[in-house]
Amino acid sequence: MQSSAMKHAVLSMDVEDWYHLEYFRGKACDREYSMLDGLDRYLDALSRRNLPSSFFVLGDQAQKLKSRLRDLADGGHDVASHGWGHRRPLEMEPEVFTEELLRCRAELESIMGKPCLGFRAPCFSLDRTRLDRVREAGFKYDSSRIGFSEHPLYGDLDLSGFRQASDGVYSDDDFYEFEVSSQAVGKKQIPISGGGYLRIFPWALTKALLRRYLPEHSLYILYLHPFEMSERANPVYPQGTPALTRLRFATGRAGVRDKLNRLIDYLAEHGYAFTTFERLRNLHMDSRPEKTL
Repeated sequence: MQSSAMKHAVLSMDVEDWYHLEYFRGKACDREYSMLDGLDRYLDALSRRNLPSSFFVLGDQAQKLKSRLRDLADGGHDVASHGWGHRRPLEMEPEVFTEELLRCRAELESIMGKPCLGFRAPCFSLDRTRLDRVREAGFKYDSSRIGFSEHPLYGDLDLSGFRQASDGVYSDDDFYEFEVSSQAVGKKQIPISGGGYLRIFPWALTKALLRRYLPEHSLYILYLHPFEMSERANPVYPQGTPALTRLRFATGRAGVRDKLNRLIDYLAEHGYAFTTFERLRNLHMDSRPEKTL
C-alpha cells in the first residue's frame, strides 16, 4: 500500500517541565523554576525548516500554554494528550486512569476547539488493559509502545488482535498504535528515538545505530522534552538528589539542538518525509480497502 511504501519520520515532544521527571517525583522541587523555554527552541528549529511535529501535552501545563497550543493546532501540528500530571498509568487503577484521560482530553479540546485524538503514556508506562481504556476514552491513536523491556519504568504493551499495517504501525479497526523506534544490537533492542538517548549518546553512536536502522525501516519516531532543549541553567535540585540523577539530568543538554539538526538532515538524506501521527493515521485510513471513520 502507499503508506507502507513511503518512508516517514514523526518528530514529537512530550510537553512537561523538568520537575515532572520520574526521578524527581515526590521531591520538594521549585515549581516556579520552569524550563519550558525548550518548547520555543524546538519550535524555532522546526520553523526554520517548515516541519510539522506532534506534541503530547500534560493537562496540568495546558492553561499556562493555551495560546501556544492554539497556535500549534492551527498551524498544522498535532496536539495530543500526555495525561494530566505525569503519573505513570501502570501505577493507577484503570478507573482512575480513565478519569485522568478524560480530564486531560477535555482540557485540551476546550483550548484547541477541536478533537484531541492521540495519547502517549508518561514513561511509556502502558499495558493492554490501560490501552483499552485509551480507546474507550475516545482517542484514535497511541504512541506508548517501545521495544525496550529492560527499562524499569516502561510497560509491556500486548497488541494481540491488532494487525501490522506497516513498519512500526499497528491497527485495530480505526485505532492505531505507533511504536517508538529501537534498533536490535545483538539480542537486545536499543532505543534510538531521542530523549535521554539522543542527549547522552555521542552523535557518532547515534549515527551508527541509525545507519543500521534506516535501510530496514520505513518509520522513524523521535521524542524530546522541553528541558532537553532549554537554554536555562540546571535547576536547584531537591535536597538529597543522588549524584547519578544530577549527572543523568544535565549530561548532553547543551548539544541537543545540534544533534536534532543533524538528525533531521540525516533522515532527509535517507528519503524520510516528515509528518505527524494524526496525518500518518489518516494516510493509513485513506489507503485501506474499506474505511472506518
